[in-house]
Amino acid sequence: MAQAITIPRTTLWRFPNLSALPRAIFSDWAYANADHRDLRLDFLRGFAVFIMIVDHFGGASWLYLLTGNNAFYVSGAEAFVFISGLVVGMVYGGIARRQGLRSAQIKSLARAFTLYKLTIALTLSFSLLSRWLALPWADDLRIDEPVLWFFNVVTLQQTFYLSDVMLLYTFLMVLSAGALWLLVNRRTHILLGASFGLWTYFQIAPASAQFPWNIIGNSTFNLAAWQMLFFVAMALGYHRDACAKKLEHLPRTQYFLLMGMLFLWLLGFSDTGAILLARVFPDANIESLMRGLFAKSALAPGRLFASYIVFQFAYLAVTMAWKPLWTILGWLLMPLGQNALYCYTVHIFFVGVAQIGFRFFPIVPTLGILNTTLQALTLLLIWRMTQRKILFDVIPR
Repeated sequence: MAQAITIPRTTLWRFPNLSALPRAIFSDWAYANADHRDLRLDFLRGFAVFIMIVDHFGGASWLYLLTGNNAFYVSGAEAFVFISGLVVGMVYGGIARRQGLRSAQIKSLARAFTLYKLTIALTLSFSLLSRWLALPWADDLRIDEPVLWFFNVVTLQQTFYLSDVMLLYTFLMVLSAGALWLLVNRRTHILLGASFGLWTYFQIAPASAQFPWNIIGNSTFNLAAWQMLFFVAMALGYHRDACAKKLEHLPRTQYFLLMGMLFLWLLGFSDTGAILLARVFPDANIESLMRGLFAKSALAPGRLFASYIVFQFAYLAVTMAWKPLWTILGWLLMPLGQNALYCYTVHIFFVGVAQIGFRFFPIVPTLGILNTTLQALTLLLIWRMTQRKILFDVIPR
């Protein structure tokens, strides 16, 4: 009689533990820490640049499913400012630790001067080009007194469409030198308190909170409001290691699912929020209420809360699904993110060229497939310019 063969229990196939399956997948896909540069931030900043290029291009487009067409509660600008603050805290904070505070401040002010020159060049050139070609956004531009106009632009008292965010960035980098002093001297609470106080003051009295002064043509990126996004991120970047240590025991998969659910809720609220608020506040002016909650120019409370959800969800998504996202989109988004200033500068003039073309082909902006193709080609052309390093010696990156 044949002897029965006993199969060890360790070799028997068992149905996989479904509760552990997501963790197993994410552990295989997860981001591996780099030596010194967080590539996730480059990736996300590249996506912010992608959003700004597509949204500024205008017209009907299928790509708005990814970007929101500047109608969602968070745009590429919020992501750009937040990531910039985070990187400033990490990079210049690291310089301060290694080389001293003075060295870090000098380098941050040198960066601010580079941004100042770029801001002036963009404002002057794009204003004149827009006025000469009678582009739509130049209707309110007045250069009746060219000497006064030039003086106002050079002294940062006047800005223009698409160059206004660069003006904001310039001021923020100047102020970052003082913020570094507070961070290095363990006065983070003063930085955050002052930042929150200035933001609150703008919410209450925006007309008198024009800091550092009233800027002609600056209807969106008010420094008193937008600075909070930058300096909160800067403090997080400076204290990144300490924050990471405190959060290392946080169940990442569960938290990611929570942020994912909140993100889906936010998407739903963007479509039905006005209806919901109308039911809760039947006598209120819903349009005014929504504007007060989500105004971009004030970086209103609802917009801050939406940014809190979106930024965490995006960072966790890139962290946990890094390998597939890198494989599919890394080739495009990484060059855009690592050369963000260059890409933003170049895209401004592509936007102007597109508007000129629309005059001769007025049907194009109304057709999704044609305009989506033009936007995609513009993105690819800017990406190609980064690969060929065209004008890299002239335009800062």
